[in-house]
Amino acid sequence: MTLATLFSGIGAPEFAAREVFSEVKAIFACEIDKFARQSYLANHEAPTVFYDDVCDLDARAYAGQIDILVGGSPCQDFSIAGQRAGENGERGNLIWQFYRVVSEARPIVFVYENVKGFLSINGGKSYQRFLDALRGLGYHCHAEVLNTKDYGIPQNRERLYIVGFLNADEYHAFSYAPKIPLKLNLGDMLDREVDEKYFLSDKAIACLKKKENNFQGSFVPKSLCDVGNCIMTTAGSRRTDNFIKVIGKLDIKGNDILKRVYATDGVAPTIHTAQGGNQEPKILQEPRIRKLTPRECLRLQGFPEGFKIVVSDTQTYKQAGNAMSVNVVKMIFERIKLSKNKDFRLGA
Repeated sequence: MTLATLFSGIGAPEFAAREVFSEVKAIFACEIDKFARQSYLANHEAPTVFYDDVCDLDARAYAGQIDILVGGSPCQDFSIAGQRAGENGERGNLIWQFYRVVSEARPIVFVYENVKGFLSINGGKSYQRFLDALRGLGYHCHAEVLNTKDYGIPQNRERLYIVGFLNADEYHAFSYAPKIPLKLNLGDMLDREVDEKYFLSDKAIACLKKKENNFQGSFVPKSLCDVGNCIMTTAGSRRTDNFIKVIGKLDIKGNDILKRVYATDGVAPTIHTAQGGNQEPKILQEPRIRKLTPRECLRLQGFPEGFKIVVSDTQTYKQAGNAMSVNVVKMIFERIKLSKNKDFRLGA
């Protein structure tokens, strides 16, 4: 199977592909962030060509050579956590670079990923314009919002996936896998021994609001005895869905997300691109509060235990937050494989 990736990050599709297909040849990868490139190359064989900037990639040279093209353009301009500049933003307009590469390379199948907020930006017009453009290239497209927690890993992470097929029969044979009951919780994903630097001190809490001269920082709760009723934020529309459990909040001012302390018997919140300043998700590990470690964030994104961390904690948090969930991409690859006759490979 020949694979090409755009906005490749640390190579989630590459990990997933190796689990599904007997042979995988990376035609090209493309990643502009030098630290992400460093992590990619530490964990994967170098692709035939590794591009920096997608805008410099002339994909016409790859026409007819790519079985699956995967890409998830930067989400910040579509995320509800961002400024929502949409496709007119500096990063938002990169959706059209993905479209351009698809139009030039003509992969047999493509997989595109972005945040759920892409569906609602500009009243849904940007998403519909993008989807119509891909269909205008002759692709038959499945679009669905999928959650990482529905495929075996306890992280509440909703993302839009679009899978496009040139072959109409394969499109009709394809379907996303049914949700599977979640057997793990956040506690199952945690390290048994954690370095002291990941635990929050009173000084660290004060740093969260260092600009507040009158800040009187404290933990709420300080121990399990102080825990009141759990505030449960449903991850779905039914009360029977798995929940993120917000077991308490830090007594600080500022963004509500920074205050939350999560229980380990629920599912993890969405792993984001936190970069220092104690922005990382926090958990109660009796009787103290700590941040998730970079390794735990990678684990919650489905990366293998053997993933080599070769950059700083700050960069690893960012890379984990930007990545696709390996388990979800693996499911999609498995379903693509099933949509094709077992007697022939992709590209045949």
